[in-house]
Amino acid sequence: MISRAFCIALPFALGSTSAQCPYPCWYVITADQFTYESYESRPMPPASPPYEFSFSYPTQTKGGFKEGCDAQENANVDLYRYDTATKTWTGPLAGPVYTNSGYLQRSSRTTGWKGIAVQVSYQGKIDQPNGRTLIDSVFFHNERCYRAATEFGFSHYLKGLASDSNIHFYYEINANCQPKGKCRVHGAGDVLADQRVNIPIPIPTKPNSQGGSDWLYQAYLIDSGAKWRIRVVDPYKHNDVARPIDHTIHDFFSATAKDYAEHGATGYVTATSTRDGDLVLSSDPPTMNIVKIYSAK
Repeated sequence: MISRAFCIALPFALGSTSAQCPYPCWYVITADQFTYESYESRPMPPASPPYEFSFSYPTQTKGGFKEGCDAQENANVDLYRYDTATKTWTGPLAGPVYTNSGYLQRSSRTTGWKGIAVQVSYQGKIDQPNGRTLIDSVFFHNERCYRAATEFGFSHYLKGLASDSNIHFYYEINANCQPKGKCRVHGAGDVLADQRVNIPIPIPTKPNSQGGSDWLYQAYLIDSGAKWRIRVVDPYKHNDVARPIDHTIHDFFSATAKDYAEHGATGYVTATSTRDGDLVLSSDPPTMNIVKIYSAK
């Protein structure tokens, strides 16, 4: 495989390394920049070195309300709720937003995002499907509370299916706006449509160069924002495990990508494990163990 340099700008040298570190220059988002939340409330799952975060199967019996996230936080967007019994919409909503069972770590607001990387080990499995999904994700988002957000990052969907052996790099506008009609332009009422692309990436089955199961997944803008370059890299030798994917960005995200490529995006990164119901687990329940999270600048 081709060996490529992996340049990291250390936190204490942000001002001096940019000229010395060629693009993509990877900046570590340190653990102390994150705040833990869970719904309903549960203690933070413990992590052991070298992992900074460990996301086990969420144990909550129900979800909860994000007290720090009001439905009206995004002043440009009104949220509505659909009643399946009466087939009617209610809104605009106010007050805390309900979310499914899960754990999350959300960073402070940072600037300059042109890509994302995560060094992570995916362990465990779900033995058989029952129609429910566990989602382990690490992603950038421009809205703190995720509603009608612009996002890009990595998600691992676990359903007890063969597709569980892949993760996906995704990019999205108007995230969390399903069903259609949930998110509307404030004051105008125009519906904001959730649009997303998922790109499957096989999780390596062999050990890395140190005998571990953690790999470095990278995605960053190239060609002035016309494409994403997606790589799976040995985190110690920094060689590609497979041929990189150069993905041409779809039209709905084109203007956003060009802006991010030129100026960098401003927002947050979240690492989370969430589920939409009880799953049939195995004797080896799934866990996402994160070593480091990086932004490309």
